[in-house]
Amino acid sequence: MEENAAASVTNLFGDNDDEGENETLQRRVHSWSSSKINLDGNVEGYCKKEDDSVSIVYVLSDSLAGFGDQVWASSRHISNLLANADTCRDVLMPFYSRLGEDEQKSNFHHHPLMGVSFLELGAGAGVPSWTAMCCGARVVCTDQPDANRFRCIAECVERNWRNIKQAALKNGQSEANDYRVHGQQTKCCPYLWGTSINEVTEALNDRGEERFDVIVAADCVYMPWLHNELLDSINMLMSERGVALLPFALHGNTDDDDVWRIITRAMEKGFTVDTLTKAQLTPQGQGMDPKQGLVHTVRLTKT
Repeated sequence: MEENAAASVTNLFGDNDDEGENETLQRRVHSWSSSKINLDGNVEGYCKKEDDSVSIVYVLSDSLAGFGDQVWASSRHISNLLANADTCRDVLMPFYSRLGEDEQKSNFHHHPLMGVSFLELGAGAGVPSWTAMCCGARVVCTDQPDANRFRCIAECVERNWRNIKQAALKNGQSEANDYRVHGQQTKCCPYLWGTSINEVTEALNDRGEERFDVIVAADCVYMPWLHNELLDSINMLMSERGVALLPFALHGNTDDDDVWRIITRAMEKGFTVDTLTKAQLTPQGQGMDPKQGLVHTVRLTKT
């Protein structure tokens, strides 16, 4: 998208979302904040917001069941890890270890995602994208080309951008504040895995020359028939020093061994593969098998 996605949707839902919102809108728009205590993070109205937490809003879509109409455990898990500066550095250590000395010193004084190019594939509700956006990353959020899904994603960009601006003004920060500068540059665009990456890279940089230092694809590997397309896209879109994070749960839609083949397929394509510590979160739906909340994370880097 040539313009900031936020600017193109501003008038779709008015200037003041605290007034006049109807019941339907309130069911669509939700908030989430990171937590150092609760692995699920804090959902609106259930837990007290913690100091130094990252708070975002997201909009659910009703166009495709399971795609953007709920927040899966893997999305909450990776967002929680990225929001906390210490755990963020840990999961992205291969990237930070490849930075020059000056870049490492500069990064130490900010959140680790500050100014980092960040891409989400198969975003759905986009919680990792909005978390990274609020941490100062240069975000491009992608998903399959569904009109309703993208209207919701674009609305998320606008709503979170407003919150970033309000927080900066409240703290007396200037227009040149890094969070405001990078937040304003957040983009979203449709993308089908395995296809041309031109529109995605041009969303990050007009010339399309830059690649992404951090890529997240949350709960995307449960479809083993798309592993090759997903991995090909990551290979094309990730920088040489970059890191891709693939958090997922086993949903029983296919054989578990088929899902785990993402590791051998990634290695066959030349990636270095690490499996990070798993975490048991709350499954997103009542009556779901607990293993649907058990999040595994595969980390990919280029050899």
